Amino acid sequence: MSQTATPDSAPSRRGFLHSIGKLAGAGALYETMVAMGMLQVPTAWAGPAALPAGHGKGKTVAILGAGIAGMAAAYELQKAGYRCIILEALDRPGGRNFTARRGTRVVEDAGPHGRTVQTCAFDEGLYMNLGPARLPFHHPRLMHYCKEFAIPLEVYVMSTTANLFQTDKAFGGQAMPRFRLGNDSDSHIAELLSKAVNQGALDTGLTPDDRKLFLDMLRSFGDLPSAGGGGIVGSETPRNGCLTPMTVEALCTGNPRLPLPELLKSTFWQYRFNQPLDGEWQPSLFQPVGGMDKIVDAFVKRIGKIQYNAQAVEIVNKPDGVEVAWRHRKTGKVSLVRADYCLSNMPLPKLAAIKTNLSDDFKKAVEYARIGALYKLAWQANRRFWEEPPYNIFGGISYTDRPITQMWYPSNDYMSRKGIIAGSYSYLDQAEAYGRMTLAERIQAGRRDAVRMHKEFSSEELVPSSKAVSIAWNQAEGQSGGVALWDPHKADDNRAYQRLLAPDGRFFVIGDQVSPLPGWQEGAFLSSEHAVLQVTGKRPTLVSELERSPETRRLMDWVA
Repeated sequence: MSQTATPDSAPSRRGFLHSIGKLAGAGALYETMVAMGMLQVPTAWAGPAALPAGHGKGKTVAILGAGIAGMAAAYELQKAGYRCIILEALDRPGGRNFTARRGTRVVEDAGPHGRTVQTCAFDEGLYMNLGPARLPFHHPRLMHYCKEFAIPLEVYVMSTTANLFQTDKAFGGQAMPRFRLGNDSDSHIAELLSKAVNQGALDTGLTPDDRKLFLDMLRSFGDLPSAGGGGIVGSETPRNGCLTPMTVEALCTGNPRLPLPELLKSTFWQYRFNQPLDGEWQPSLFQPVGGMDKIVDAFVKRIGKIQYNAQAVEIVNKPDGVEVAWRHRKTGKVSLVRADYCLSNMPLPKLAAIKTNLSDDFKKAVEYARIGALYKLAWQANRRFWEEPPYNIFGGISYTDRPITQMWYPSNDYMSRKGIIAGSYSYLDQAEAYGRMTLAERIQAGRRDAVRMHKEFSSEELVPSSKAVSIAWNQAEGQSGGVALWDPHKADDNRAYQRLLAPDGRFFVIGDQVSPLPGWQEGAFLSSEHAVLQVTGKRPTLVSELERSPETRRLMDWVA
């Protein structure tokens, strides 16, 4: 892999590091690079790097794309005195941070049906986050900016025990609540383990006292009858809900335990049942009050002018800066921007299609990157039927093995009259399949799957097609997909990812697409911070051979 053409990357230094790595191994190489100031030892994040107010005086940075990474970079660089020129190809900021509300235009400019335009018809005050929708508590940069900008947050409910799983393979096609699937699986597991312990099959390493405590734990874990107490396994307490409504005359009778063969046939665990346990989705999760675009609005308010409809057409890297030619998408006028540095927040496939003089190895890395398709479909419901019996669902996500994959219930405005429900969030091949459909076909297909979860979707009056909005991100205007696809098990992925973390002269790539968290806004902030530190000389610009690419499938919890 060739190096970036910077003072820090002289061939002698690279040769020395290669020798260290070959003779003493990766550990010694890492320590050597730390000692030389070429790597920062990770520490707990304590906020953006403090840059002197006049550090960037007289210097200009061109930023291509007003996505989250581009706006964050502009915000921090401007505080340090840099003049930032932000060129955005669309007529709006935010990139994939995109909230649909009444009057919002959702444009797709690719695909078999050509350009399509949807104008959101939600009732006033209702909205759907078509891109990112969740803010994990452990994403410190994201939390920092929400606090600094005083953006009100509310809890996003990732999972409730009332959420559903539906499959035609079991339970007669009936959607089952999460508490029954989870509790009854635990009960069967506990019962089988109890039998094994009682038969002496698991006595290795267990003292008599351990065995007694282990059985007691299993009884609690699986809701089993107490020793010698008789009763029906799995229905001794109302852990599984009440079979019939309680009255003062009739106490709760628990639902009967689901048969183990039916649970196994359903394969519910293969459809993100345990996703709420994964790190990125563990509570507490948040969302901005009123929509995810409140984060975008806060940045726009602070970074000043953005040149919209400015489509980059050529990038020329020079020893002392970068020249960007851009065309106004409405007037056709071509203008030229000269800057000391350039940060590209453009989707990598869009960058690959532009005429540039970038170095061969950098250009190869840009062209190698792949962006996966994501798809969302939002419905307006004129009555929040999911909050009523028999569902009693307040937030969270229901899953299915049908193509829509999942259904998101709003985590706000509980008990109000109307609401917006996400009727699909699909990935990769299935998302591309939805993209090939007409807008009407998407609605028809989404309704066909949704009615298996909630019969109310059969009513046009209750859930009108005229107010549905969908987006196929691989075809969305100005985009190339929803999330960068990286696989650390592929050497080519690692090489491309490593190369893109270092600039090509004074040209940098930013965005969650080149971060440890593709698909998350924290990834965009991480990338922005990385580039800002490189531009300001606080972080070396040498290509690091110690980094490896993230693993998108694991991070997004996709079924392989």
